[in-house]
Amino acid sequence: MAVYPSLKNKVVIVTGGTKGIGQAISDALLANDALVVATYVHDEHNAQAFLQARTSQKLLVVQSDVSKSTMRTELFSQIKVHWNQSVDCLVNNAGILQQKPFYDITENDWDETFETNLKGAFFLAQSCLQSTPVSSIVNIASIGGQIGGDKAPHYAASKAAMVSMTRSLSRLGSAQQCRVNAVSPGWIETPIFDAKKLSELQQKAKDEILLGRLGQPEEVAAAVLFLLSDDASFITGQCLNINGGMYFG
Repeated sequence: MAVYPSLKNKVVIVTGGTKGIGQAISDALLANDALVVATYVHDEHNAQAFLQARTSQKLLVVQSDVSKSTMRTELFSQIKVHWNQSVDCLVNNAGILQQKPFYDITENDWDETFETNLKGAFFLAQSCLQSTPVSSIVNIASIGGQIGGDKAPHYAASKAAMVSMTRSLSRLGSAQQCRVNAVSPGWIETPIFDAKKLSELQQKAKDEILLGRLGQPEEVAAAVLFLLSDDASFITGQCLNINGGMYFG
């Protein structure tokens, strides 16, 4: 993975940063000497295991539901106390994927998906742009938001909205030279899929993905770090596809 000196000692929030793609992003940032704030909401056991497996003094793990105003305020307070620095970059990665038949999707399913996948990202970005001189925001979208999906249309809708929000935030952030971009992963091998689903996707990948395989979280992380870094200093409002050639849009 490339090395980005511009990320050294930068405070970077990674929501959902203790597992899956978020974990890979957190690890890549630590490898580049960033000060990483990895948030999680529910899985205390996984978060503690993640923290204990890493000896870096540049890692802060915080339980925080950033869709809640009070928890966002507490998050920024903890960062200030821990490092006495403001936030430099933000990665809106936290998300949930719930697959079920269309007619079984409830209002609660819809609300939970949008609150986790979009509301938290929107208001955390708002907080960062309003109160700290952030230089870069990267939002994690999904191929589902680009091509739709019959197994999780509410998830697909939330990720399509994430791409649109990225474009809006790039305009809003430009006044303070904050770049805002998104990455849109395709089928990535993460714990969001159970073993049976992963096996199915691995077989389908041979026919439906040009490169003939699933992506790895580290490949998404590599793109995120590039967009966060000064190497992407003239890139904003973009959505970078990371899907092995599954979709070209």
